Amino acid sequence: MLPSLLRSRRTRLGLALVGILGAAAILAPIVSPYGPAEQIDLVNRQLLSPRLEHPFGTDFYSRDLLTRVLYGARVSLTIALLSILLSVTIGATVGLVAGLSGKWVDAVLMRLVDAALAIPRVFLILVVLALWERVGVAGLIIVLGLTSWFGTSRLVRAEVLSLRQRDFVTAARSLGVGTARMLLRHLMPNAITPVIVAATLGMGQIILIEVGLSYLGVGVQEPTASLGRMIRDGYEQMANAPWISIFPGVVIVLTVIGFSLVGDGVRESVDPRAT
Repeated sequence: MLPSLLRSRRTRLGLALVGILGAAAILAPIVSPYGPAEQIDLVNRQLLSPRLEHPFGTDFYSRDLLTRVLYGARVSLTIALLSILLSVTIGATVGLVAGLSGKWVDAVLMRLVDAALAIPRVFLILVVLALWERVGVAGLIIVLGLTSWFGTSRLVRAEVLSLRQRDFVTAARSLGVGTARMLLRHLMPNAITPVIVAATLGMGQIILIEVGLSYLGVGVQEPTASLGRMIRDGYEQMANAPWISIFPGVVIVLTVIGFSLVGDGVRESVDPRAT
């Protein structure tokens, strides 16, 4: 799959964007000499425009904006990655069980999934966060992961139902292969494709949701750097210091575009009919 994936110019661009932004976020302590919450000089470095010593400028509290953007991108990428891992694990498990089990188990699981899909996702997340007194990064990962697996379960179930009709599954059953071994050795490796596609396409969506929650004040809290929170803080300074909101917004857009391009490339490489 990798050679066909890299043949696409759009996919290469997406991988380059994600790779550069991810590397910069990981190497944030090396790239910038400042801390994400460090108030450098409240008297002389408040709301500085972009310049050599501060390429993205500074905010109202004289914090270096490049540093905060890098650490904020690290937080967003970490939340998105761990949320997606939790989501696809649950979704793949439910889909495998539903596709391989009898019709009653399948019917119950899929009706529960249908009920969950009928509830607007953002509304569901906001309700959960409103009931949670204080949500840290770990809590946000759990909430996003537990509300993002429904579509993946349906994709995996459909793939398993198709695989059940294949000759190798019939042969395995005739040899007395148990359900657990059937899942782990025969069905899961062959049903992994929709999981990969869902994960790559879901990364950008999770990042946008996390940024939106932080912008509303119910996501990542201070003093942890957050791209959404930075945009919210810069909103009040748009007339005097527009760079406070512009640079985090540009990073968000590039990150989401990068993951979208990679996701489209993965989908096209596994399904030539995709456009």
